[in-house]
Amino acid sequence: MKMAEETVGDSEIRDALSRFISNKYKDKTSTFLIEELGLCRGQVRVDFVVVERLLHGFEIKSDKDDLRRLTRQVDFYSRVLDKATIVVGTRHLIKMQNSVPDWWGILCYEHKANGLHFNTIRLERKNPQRDPRSLVELLWLDEAIALLEGKNAAMGVRSKPRRYVWDKVCRYFEVEEIAKNVREVLKERVMTRALQQPS
Repeated sequence: MKMAEETVGDSEIRDALSRFISNKYKDKTSTFLIEELGLCRGQVRVDFVVVERLLHGFEIKSDKDDLRRLTRQVDFYSRVLDKATIVVGTRHLIKMQNSVPDWWGILCYEHKANGLHFNTIRLERKNPQRDPRSLVELLWLDEAIALLEGKNAAMGVRSKPRRYVWDKVCRYFEVEEIAKNVREVLKERVMTRALQQPS
């Protein structure tokens, strides 16, 4: 007998989604999964972000959730992510198809006897317009300065506030160059944290 969708807890959805994503990318050794990645100076946090050749974010909206924050989240996520997928139960499924941009993917979770399953309702597509200023905010100050040093454009910036440095990066780099650097930096951070974990 199938359990009622509303009995599925957030932690169960998160655990199942983490396994689903990890299994999907299991053969790609250069892929990293980050939980709770803050965007736009921490104004929002994406539940999961896959860092590969693209940034692909996954946001969970369980049947227990209301959707009051969704419009704001969609706005911020769409400034940064290359691809995005909303993960919902049956309660929000119909509404969600008109609530997120058409380039967003939609996954619907279903509780079966052997656990949660995810059905693809709509495939994600490439974000048609990212915001370079929002992307560059994922870089720490020293990382942004290092990027400018590669263009011999870092003179006089070390004493400047972050916003000045970020603005200068946007003047010297195209959005795809910034996005590539952000992906590399995020991967390095994950690897550094893994090495620092006690064995």
